[in-house]
Amino acid sequence: MVSACVLPPLVGVGVCGGMIHFLKNHEMFRVDAVVPPAATVSKMRQGKLSEIGAEIRAALPVDAAFDPVRQLPVPAQPNAEKAALRRAADAATAAKLPAPARHSGGEPTVVAAKKSEKSSPVAAFKPPAWRPIVDPIVEHWTRLMPRTDALPQAYQAVLNDDAEHLAKIIAMGISPNEVTLGGDTALCAAVRMGRADCVYVLALSGVNLTQPAHEKQPPIAIAALRRNVPVLQALLDFGVDPNSRFNAPVLKQVIDRCSIKDLRNAMESDRGITPLICCAARGDVEGAVTLMRAGGRPGQGTTRYHRYPINFAATQGYLFLMRVLLGRDPESEPDILVTVDLSSQRAWVTKQGRIINHTMVSTGREGYGTPAGRYVITDKHTSHISTLYHVAMPWFMRLNCGAIGLHSGYVTGQPASHGCIRLPYDKAKQFFSQVRVGDEVEIVY
Repeated sequence: MVSACVLPPLVGVGVCGGMIHFLKNHEMFRVDAVVPPAATVSKMRQGKLSEIGAEIRAALPVDAAFDPVRQLPVPAQPNAEKAALRRAADAATAAKLPAPARHSGGEPTVVAAKKSEKSSPVAAFKPPAWRPIVDPIVEHWTRLMPRTDALPQAYQAVLNDDAEHLAKIIAMGISPNEVTLGGDTALCAAVRMGRADCVYVLALSGVNLTQPAHEKQPPIAIAALRRNVPVLQALLDFGVDPNSRFNAPVLKQVIDRCSIKDLRNAMESDRGITPLICCAARGDVEGAVTLMRAGGRPGQGTTRYHRYPINFAATQGYLFLMRVLLGRDPESEPDILVTVDLSSQRAWVTKQGRIINHTMVSTGREGYGTPAGRYVITDKHTSHISTLYHVAMPWFMRLNCGAIGLHSGYVTGQPASHGCIRLPYDKAKQFFSQVRVGDEVEIVY
């Protein structure tokens, strides 16, 4: 009876003890077989990255020094487990693995196995924690700014319009000349987006101010295609030639962005377009004045069809810009005005609103009517021969670089010309001496 009560518990204890002993000696559960792995850091992907799958890294200088990755220390083992560690060291030696190392304090640590392939050590960096209220939010945001191989740090600072951060990272050693995978530069991006402060920072850092980007055009050409005088002035302040020419041929993507038909046609078929021509075709008076004050030459035209800035301004009818290109002070207003009345066939000159001369005229007859409108006298010639009709036209005063003008001729008081305004010889000579290049002419009914 007693054995029947005692025997089952004893058998159970024996079976449990045997299972524990078996599991303890099995290599899956042996303490001495566990080798804590060394701390590892994922190796950054090397090589050229795509724009979509580019890896994001902390926005810090590439050559910054960081603390190396420290190995994980093995927690203190009881004395009973030291023998197990020694057995693990012996087993590692037999398998030609590095044995556990010891610190000066006597506690063992496990050294990771050597890799067969050589690889450069990868530094781990953990950005410092931002303290609300204490630390400025701007510094925290710029420190965590993502960086990719496809988007250089200087380029991203330009995109964020952060000239202060751009100056900081350049001072830390970041190259401002690094280009994106698409071939764009930080300077051309700043010019394209009108970031004048970033242009100044990049220019001060010594970037190449003539290096083209994916448009294959110099930065000043890109600036001339956009109405942004501060950017244009920034480039000129650092010595960029205001008479630089567009690179030929002009890419289709640049031509397609141009909304001025005359300028677009010139990009397609002509050569040697200048920034001043761009400003003239677009009616950018401030840009034209900025270029001319820096040395831009209105007399420098295209190299194939020899068209000048004033020709482009005249095509668009920009009277004020034509006057500026002809050398008139942009701050002054014209005090001389010539008026031609098609109905009465008369013309007169006014100075500050007062008539100083008048005469009978003959304008264009039927089929060659003189077009009404507002014009500028773009050039004057005492002796001129018509290239269309091969006849003499003394005291010729051309209007808007076109085929018509005022000149001496036979006057009947009726429309009789092929479009020009004929004046009596003496009156034509007087008008010629009283008006200057850049004065305006209005033709009215």
